[in-house]
Amino acid sequence: MTPREFRDTLKAAGIEESKPLYPVLMTVWEAAETAHAAVADGARGLTAEGERALIDKVGGEVAAVAEREVERLVGRLYLRRALQFAVLGLIVLGAGYGVGRWDGERQGAAAIEGSVFLAQIAALNDARHLAQRCRETQRLTQGGMACELPLVWVKR
Repeated sequence: MTPREFRDTLKAAGIEESKPLYPVLMTVWEAAETAHAAVADGARGLTAEGERALIDKVGGEVAAVAEREVERLVGRLYLRRALQFAVLGLIVLGAGYGVGRWDGERQGAAAIEGSVFLAQIAALNDARHLAQRCRETQRLTQGGMACELPLVWVKR
C-alpha cells in the first residue's frame, strides 16, 4: 500500500489530517512499512532481541508523536481558556465602568443640589454670623465636624 492509498483509507474512515489520531496512525504505518522493507530486503531471521528492539523503536516513535499531539491540544486548550478569561475581564471592566459612570452622575447631581441649597442660604443670611456660630458650637462626630446653626432663612 502506498502512502497515498493509506491516507485515502484514513480519509474514508473519517480520520482527517486535523484529527489528533492522524499523525499517530501515519507514524505507525511508516514504521510498519520500514520494518516490512527491512524484512523484504533480506533481514529475515531477526533474533528475539532484534524484534524487541524494533518493537521498542516503533513504540517509542508512536509515543513521541502521541505526546506531541497531546501537548498541542493542551496548548490550544490553555490558549482558549486564557482568551475566555481575557474576555470575561473586559466584560467586568466595562460593567464596572458603566456602573461607576451611572453612580457618579447620580451622586454628582445630588452634590450640585446640595451646593445650590447652601448658596441660597448664604445669600439670604449673614454668612459671617453663620460661620462664627458654627465655630463656637463645633464638635467631633462620626462623619467629621458638626456645628449648630442659628435659625436661618431658607426662603423669604
